[in-house]
Amino acid sequence: MSEGLLHGRRVVTTRPDAGDLERRLEHYGATVVHLPLTDIIDVPVNTSVAGPIDWLVVTSANGARRSAPWASLASHRSAVGPSSAAMLSEASGEIVDLVPENASGKDLVSVFPTAPAGGGHVLIVRGEQASDEVRTGIERLGWRVTDVVAYRTQQLRVDQHVAENAVKAELVLLAASSAASAWASMCRSYQLTSPPVITIGVPTAQTAEREALRVADIAESSTIDGLVSATLDYFN
Repeated sequence: MSEGLLHGRRVVTTRPDAGDLERRLEHYGATVVHLPLTDIIDVPVNTSVAGPIDWLVVTSANGARRSAPWASLASHRSAVGPSSAAMLSEASGEIVDLVPENASGKDLVSVFPTAPAGGGHVLIVRGEQASDEVRTGIERLGWRVTDVVAYRTQQLRVDQHVAENAVKAELVLLAASSAASAWASMCRSYQLTSPPVITIGVPTAQTAEREALRVADIAESSTIDGLVSATLDYFN
């Protein structure tokens, strides 16, 4: 039975909240260790938004959740990947016009339109620690960009006995670069050896590799479905 494909397997998930990913893994028989590594903190938005907004761009699901004040003011909306697009649509009640095939800032910039003659205005909603890859790439296309920092990611402290239990798992799923950094930091703090990891996308895999984690696979799509499929492939 397909429900037993992960029977006896022990998998760590690291998103702030347990949800569909954990339920899906348990459906296949896995023992899931949910270990939140980061928390999302709202920050005051002091950026002044002047003029019409041609495009609203969100670079994460957390940015999408905080995009409602501007989403209805924008003529078009774009998200870095399917998860952030779904959240943007849910949070704003608006259609998402542009999502790159691969969920990365580089791919978003590669499919983003060139600014019209006379220029145009793009508003980006992002986290404090996000890179400037999307902003600088869109600026090179001729757009005026307003950068709205709406949240920050804060690493959580993990007790040693919890960490020691977690690294006994066979696999760790990392759904963000911040989670990769936090997991590696936890392992270093307690001198623990990490199991192999599967990441939700190339940027997270690059962070994991910089942190000396062994990347077993990268989810083919940057979604919960992608993480589950990669986990099933890894064990079967």
